[in-house]
Amino acid sequence: MKYFLPLFFLILVSCKKGGTDCCLPPVETTPTITIDAIGLAEGNSGTTAFNFTVQLSNASSKSVTVRATTKSGTAAAPGDFTSLDKTITFAPGETSIKVAVSVVGDEFKEADEDFQLMLSEPVNATILTAIGAGSIINDDTKFEVNETGYTTPNTYAGMNLVWADEFNGTSLNAENWNYDVGDGCPNCGWGNNELQYYTAGENLYFQSGKMILEARKENKNGKSYTSTRLTSMNKRSFKFGRVDFRAKIPSGQGIWPAFWMLGDNFPTAGWPACGEIDILEVLGQQPSKIYSTIHFKSGNTSARVEKSLVTANSLADEFHVYSLVWEKDKIKTMVDDKIIAEFDPSQVSAAYPFNEKFFFIMNIAVGGNWPGSPNATTYFPQFMMVDYIRVFQ
Repeated sequence: MKYFLPLFFLILVSCKKGGTDCCLPPVETTPTITIDAIGLAEGNSGTTAFNFTVQLSNASSKSVTVRATTKSGTAAAPGDFTSLDKTITFAPGETSIKVAVSVVGDEFKEADEDFQLMLSEPVNATILTAIGAGSIINDDTKFEVNETGYTTPNTYAGMNLVWADEFNGTSLNAENWNYDVGDGCPNCGWGNNELQYYTAGENLYFQSGKMILEARKENKNGKSYTSTRLTSMNKRSFKFGRVDFRAKIPSGQGIWPAFWMLGDNFPTAGWPACGEIDILEVLGQQPSKIYSTIHFKSGNTSARVEKSLVTANSLADEFHVYSLVWEKDKIKTMVDDKIIAEFDPSQVSAAYPFNEKFFFIMNIAVGGNWPGSPNATTYFPQFMMVDYIRVFQ
């Protein structure tokens, strides 16, 4: 009897001996899909195409589809980019496709921003990398200044304008102001465990008749943030009168803008014996609540009287005027001519230090015991735009 091998066995033997025409076709691997990240400058006008590369790990004999959708981060549609929601189709054999997201250019300084291009709903493939990160890199130095907001007159009946800084120049007037530089050492954190390092002009700008203080997230001398603090100590100080401070303040968790005063004897008497008048303090996470406080020495410790006013809208939305009306034995603070607080000697459980000359301080602090630290919701950079300071007596 003759023994006949099955035909499929003979084919396999033949293939193993080097035959190729008769081999069985290989099993096709299901491709995986990836997407890259991209970072570009946004441009000053028009739009810039952010071309994300969506790629298959290997060619397929079938059509492959996947859905691509934009998602806002610190950048949001439609102001920063044009939203996209489309299905991408790879023809058989195709392995790479460019997907363009249009990013809107502008000429105003802001933080680097981000968005995402997300992949979902694959057909004939699986997703290996689902998110493409888009980083919009700031390439501007100009600030967006909107004049909207409250303003006050140049004159008041029975009073004279004795000093003003309108900030119409291109640099800080050294006859009026000093930079407070550093992190407050030896009492580091300026006595409040603040997180910023104050620079000598690196965070200060002048544009459109405004002085602009900037707080930004960056590492400097062991600190994670930088900002600006200005004082008029030994240059401009006053006793009594009306002070108007027109400014647009920043907001955000851990952001702490302030306009305040210390007694001229601060270098010798120290704080709090010199007295402190806080005309404006706002916690960035509560931008519709303004605080006015007086600090003084009581016995061997500090004491304070703190008052506040809640406004209808966020104080960060537009310019407001923060005022001090100051007389002998009487202090009144206001925002847009509405009373925030009134103080007098009956509220001070010690010697009353507020009938002497005081100088000005303005700053943006970051973090500290009172506002707490910034978190993931805090946007940087933050700006305080100052239009004018005027003193009438």
